[in-house]
Amino acid sequence: MDKISIVVAVYNAEKTLKKCVDSLIGQTLKNTEIILVNDCSKDNSSSICKQYESEYSNVIAIDNPYNVGVSATRNNGIEKAKGDYICFVDSDDYVESDYLEQLLNNFKKYNTVPICGFIYHDEVNHCKPVKYSWSGGEEKVSLGDAFKLNAELYLTALWNKLFDMQIIEKFNVRFDENLSMGEDLRFSVEYFEKSDTEFVYAFSAHLYHYTKLSENTLMSDFARGNAEDGIKSLKMIYDLAVKYNSDADLEYNKAVKNLKDNYIYFLVRDKKYSWKQQFTKIKVFKSDYSMSNFILDKFKMVKEKL
Repeated sequence: MDKISIVVAVYNAEKTLKKCVDSLIGQTLKNTEIILVNDCSKDNSSSICKQYESEYSNVIAIDNPYNVGVSATRNNGIEKAKGDYICFVDSDDYVESDYLEQLLNNFKKYNTVPICGFIYHDEVNHCKPVKYSWSGGEEKVSLGDAFKLNAELYLTALWNKLFDMQIIEKFNVRFDENLSMGEDLRFSVEYFEKSDTEFVYAFSAHLYHYTKLSENTLMSDFARGNAEDGIKSLKMIYDLAVKYNSDADLEYNKAVKNLKDNYIYFLVRDKKYSWKQQFTKIKVFKSDYSMSNFILDKFKMVKEKL
């Protein structure tokens, strides 16, 4: 019987960890190992992990000797994994009871990585949960459509996929521990390149619950200095798509333009910087950006508040 390893990187997650692990223990597919890797948490996360290990034979608790970050923590989990397949779950999220069963069934049926839908919970602003579904319903999707997969949040995320451990071990696919942004995408792209497959299977079942617990978001980090990493991520997507898509250059240029527009939008609204600092940072990223463009963007910002 096929076995699935689930790697959970844990850091200061005492408030959410039990709900996360309980959802993994309660899976309809039972042949699993749950690998909890604690990255030197300052709260009670380590004790919670060890408690689960003592109560459940399929739970493995690991403590990193020193804080190494999420990429190295996940790599430590991969080294311990003994499953035929592997997936990654964040310690502040949780999953539906048939999360693993549906992923595995679709992997075996279509012989490629399955990617499921998810539900976004914004607990900071107390918004209603938002469901993210694949626009095509259920279908095999060419990696030539990587920019569409990325735009619909079906490519960048790590936790909505199931991977074959044979490929990961054969080609030593690991997380890049030097990246500050885009490490999940790089892992997926490297896996797809090594597996030499054109297709993934995208489906809309909302099996994963992603939870926002703080004001820190990917876009706010991006707007505060990681724009270059955003371009690198788009280049990774391009390298994945161009093999199967003759229009990849056009889609890449469009994505870069959208990224720059988003960067400007968020930066001109970032109160951490003075107007001069905002303008200077934008000029570094977009050399043809003028002072008149900046004043116009500030005017648009004021209009939004009226």
